[in-house]
Amino acid sequence: MTKPDAYLVESIPLDLDDLHPPQGVAETKSALKRLVDAAAETIDVTAVYWSLLTDDDDMAGLSEDRLAELGAGYGRALFAALANAARRGVRIRILQSPGFGEGDDLQESGLLAAQFPDNVQVRPVDLKGWYGGGIMHHKSWIVDGRSFYLGSANMDWRSLTQVKELGVIVENQPPVAADAARQFETWWQLAAMEPQTTTVLDATVQVARPVPCWSALIPEDERCSSPLPPQPAHGLNNPLALTADGVMGTTVLTASPPELTNPGRTDDLAGLLHTIRTAERSVCLSVMAFTPTGKLDEQLFWWPQLTDALLQAVINRGVDVRFLLGWWHYTYPGAGPFLRALMDMVAALQLDTNGEGNGRLQIKRLLIPGWDSVEGEDRRYPGHSRVSHAKYIVTERR
Repeated sequence: MTKPDAYLVESIPLDLDDLHPPQGVAETKSALKRLVDAAAETIDVTAVYWSLLTDDDDMAGLSEDRLAELGAGYGRALFAALANAARRGVRIRILQSPGFGEGDDLQESGLLAAQFPDNVQVRPVDLKGWYGGGIMHHKSWIVDGRSFYLGSANMDWRSLTQVKELGVIVENQPPVAADAARQFETWWQLAAMEPQTTTVLDATVQVARPVPCWSALIPEDERCSSPLPPQPAHGLNNPLALTADGVMGTTVLTASPPELTNPGRTDDLAGLLHTIRTAERSVCLSVMAFTPTGKLDEQLFWWPQLTDALLQAVINRGVDVRFLLGWWHYTYPGAGPFLRALMDMVAALQLDTNGEGNGRLQIKRLLIPGWDSVEGEDRRYPGHSRVSHAKYIVTERR
């Protein structure tokens, strides 16, 4: 039997020859296909949208030869691997977000379901009815209840060859895979339910918003019972054992929103805040977008938890924070001013101490060459590519 392991997987745009993945890091385009090819019984997949076959407007104007140079064939190969898995009897369940076509049957997942109706099931997850907005955004692959991928790569050939991505694969560790499967099962059941909501004031942001009727934001005597399967999960208080490169450690799978996490699971915000607040020397953070605000029914609100945690780390505990922001054609115009305001806040707070005992906040933009050539008749790259899309945080402890 193959030994248990866990390792990073990365996508780097193909033409960046001097940026090869470090030793021990696999390439997303080959690692995902290998997981699918090895599947014997089941594959459970979550996908925001599908674009493995290059058939959309973002590729208009690019010749087949150019698409081949850019690595479009890797997306077709992954789609073919899924079709081959279904053909040999592997049962595939797909959760996806709606709204990326005129109908979910027009997505590439619909092609798989139509060709293999006995082995492929597709359920769209529409969070608007539950929360008034939002989207299912996670990307996961769970194979045979033993191995899984979790990361930033979309079901998109560009995520394999034209976008910077990062994820992790855990192999042959059934207890850890089972914890990921419990979260998938929660969403699978939600996708078959009619929304049951209550509008309540969210005290953190002082905005009234709809939430599932079992939300902890609702007074206990007014809540309904959660209809989701009560499958207990592991959290920060009871992490799972994990083997990586022969070394034993622990792991915790976090999730959001809180109403859709399994009992006992740590939600994403709590996990991120715990990671930042327990750092003693350094926090390294990479994101594609930075927007400490939210919007509901066109009402803008301020959402300060993560920015406050970073400021407290620098000012209160002397932690050095390095912030890497992906920058591309579609970057939100407010990102730059927000980041400058964050830097100004640190500088202002350090005036009282002349910087003594404080940490540093460093912010850099990561621009992938070609980021400004993804639109128009003369573009060299497809739309929605050439960006660092990875989301991760690393401290000296976690």
